[in-house]
Amino acid sequence: MFAALVSLVGAAGTVLLVLKHLKACKSTGNTPSRTLFVRCGLILLIQLFFTVWSAIGLVDCADPMAVVVAIVAHALLCGCVYFNIHRDCVLERLRALLGAEGKFAHPLLGASIMLLLAGVFATLGLEFSSNHDLTWMYPLCLLLEWALIAFAMLGLFFLFQRRCGGAVVLAVALYVLGLAEYFVILFKSMPISPDDLTALSTAAAVAGTGFTYTITSFCMLSLAFTVIAIQICTLAAQVAPKRQKGSWRGLVLNLLIAIVCLGGIAAHTTLLDYYHTLYIQVYPWRPLESYYRQGFLPSFISGAQTIKPSKPEDYTVSGAKKLISEYAKEYDGNNQTGGSSSTRLEATKQFDEEKPTVIAVMNETFSDLSIYQNMHADYQGPTYFKSIDNCLSRGRLYVSAYGGGTANTEFEFLTGNSMAYLGSGVYPYTTYDLTDTENLAAQFKSLGYYTTAMHPNHGTNWNRENVYKDFGFDQFLTINDFQNAETLRGMVTDKATYDKILELLDTNSNPQFIFDVTMQNHSGYDTGLIPYDKQMNLNIDGEYNSNVNEYVSLIQQSDEALKYFLNKLSKLDRKVVVVFWGDHQPFFPDTYNDRWFTNEDDATHQERLWQTSYIIWANYDVAGNSQTSQEEDLSSNYLSSELMKLIGAPLTDYQKAHLTLRQSLPALNSVGYEDSQDRWLLSSSKSDEAYNDTIAAACEKARSDYHAMQYYMMFGDGKDIYTKHYQDAANETDPNLAPGTTKIK
Repeated sequence: MFAALVSLVGAAGTVLLVLKHLKACKSTGNTPSRTLFVRCGLILLIQLFFTVWSAIGLVDCADPMAVVVAIVAHALLCGCVYFNIHRDCVLERLRALLGAEGKFAHPLLGASIMLLLAGVFATLGLEFSSNHDLTWMYPLCLLLEWALIAFAMLGLFFLFQRRCGGAVVLAVALYVLGLAEYFVILFKSMPISPDDLTALSTAAAVAGTGFTYTITSFCMLSLAFTVIAIQICTLAAQVAPKRQKGSWRGLVLNLLIAIVCLGGIAAHTTLLDYYHTLYIQVYPWRPLESYYRQGFLPSFISGAQTIKPSKPEDYTVSGAKKLISEYAKEYDGNNQTGGSSSTRLEATKQFDEEKPTVIAVMNETFSDLSIYQNMHADYQGPTYFKSIDNCLSRGRLYVSAYGGGTANTEFEFLTGNSMAYLGSGVYPYTTYDLTDTENLAAQFKSLGYYTTAMHPNHGTNWNRENVYKDFGFDQFLTINDFQNAETLRGMVTDKATYDKILELLDTNSNPQFIFDVTMQNHSGYDTGLIPYDKQMNLNIDGEYNSNVNEYVSLIQQSDEALKYFLNKLSKLDRKVVVVFWGDHQPFFPDTYNDRWFTNEDDATHQERLWQTSYIIWANYDVAGNSQTSQEEDLSSNYLSSELMKLIGAPLTDYQKAHLTLRQSLPALNSVGYEDSQDRWLLSSSKSDEAYNDTIAAACEKARSDYHAMQYYMMFGDGKDIYTKHYQDAANETDPNLAPGTTKIK
């Protein structure tokens, strides 16, 4: 309640200042300005909003420092009220100072300097919501961010003919952007990336579900800085001499200055290579630190410049084709673990005769938090999942998403391509044209399978309706197909999707490939909507964390649903294979990772956050396989190739190349990679620099070759790489399908 009290006192201070001014006006016979009431009224509304938001517990102001920041924020807002009351006096002195008789030869120069000063406060308004300690920021990056903002404000000021509207809108937009950055970090522990702009509809679809929009006193301080920036902009507009009506000279001068400022910013951000020239780099394993140290705008611009995938060194289409062919031949000729081995030949013969149904379940945020020292609460993780002892394969799964970004893990599984070569903050589903990209759905369809994708949410999320159409899925089941399904926290449960799969199996005896992207465990985890009988309560070092406890309660429900599903499949009189995995960890384990693992190398430390678990399971005896849950750690880009190998399905040359690559490069993701000696390195490292041996050299060659092969498989000659689809594209509905079902032609 401290925050509410501080805000209320600030509002009271605003009211007292205005009342005092009204009393003074009454005693002197002056009429108070209407614009004064508008300006002060807006500030009062801000203070009252913070009062109400704090009173209902949505302002985090628990520690003394936060209280001090809140006091400073409201003191600044009251200062803005005081400034507005005495605005005419300040303006008179400025005009005297900046006029022809003042210290400056021309008031326009003074107004420009004021706008540069406004840029300082607009920069603080952008950063302070999420980046509380600017002393940690590189000084040159802070200077660059200020220059970008200040000269943009200056350019807009002259573009609108020395009016402040454009600069004011920019200041407000920067605050809103900073606040959005704060919420994205709060919910995902990741900053806003350029490709997030292509997934706004997905963000909007889930933004209102399960999230508590708690702000901090730093958000208040950011708004106070923004209000100061606005005050300076409006004052600069009053100080600057107005262009005379009909004066073409003045019009041209203003436009020229605007072009120089805005054009200079455009040229700077498009022609100057932030990554290689300014060394402003967003590290995939520490993106938040990159943004904190380099500032939001420089980091965002650097990410935007690198969103186009880099072409491999000395790349040629013919060279990439040759690599794929050579790796495939090496696999085919391997009689120990490759295509010529007895186990593979037995599995291939069985698959050709029986063609089992294959079910892929990518379980939302499914992970085992017991890897964090059992959460210091004797937490054992998903116990049934960990107890399954008749899998074809199981183990750690290294992914390229943390806290969010489900579609990237999905992309890696379905295509066999790795995010390691696509840059930071990229979402291929919404960025690239995947029309001709080799994928698992098209592969199964070519084998005579009926292919179904399902996701119990909106089909537009992550542009799936268009991507699945391009991938060749026969149908896509969305939230419309789960209208009466069981829910938990308002989300369709895992069990409901499994019942839908069982229904599909019951109504179609032909071989099927079913891809289930679940929704039950989606963040946020502070809803308080878990029924009492389903709640888990961990005591972590004497503390109760509502996010952790809601999350582990959900994982327990997923674990029980998986047990139900596999038991049902075990009793079916048809052969079924299940590959089950988690797409990423939730947003909060980094806190415990940093707190409890302090004496290890950086690569090992970071990779702990970017791993989940997987199983490949069958309800029948797969030829050539012992089915004793052999541990085999993978990364999600290899998972589909491993699946097809184990069940004896035909492999593409690209999948054969993956299986050969794994000998030297067992796993990789956007954060790092593993060599054949289980040594993890960050993606910016070169193993031959860290380890001068033949194993490291083989690993480096594998990375380079993979890059070339993937670039060819995704982009060919590198032309027309971006998506041709948009979120509002419509698919046809087949009247013969169930209501709401999308048929993809």
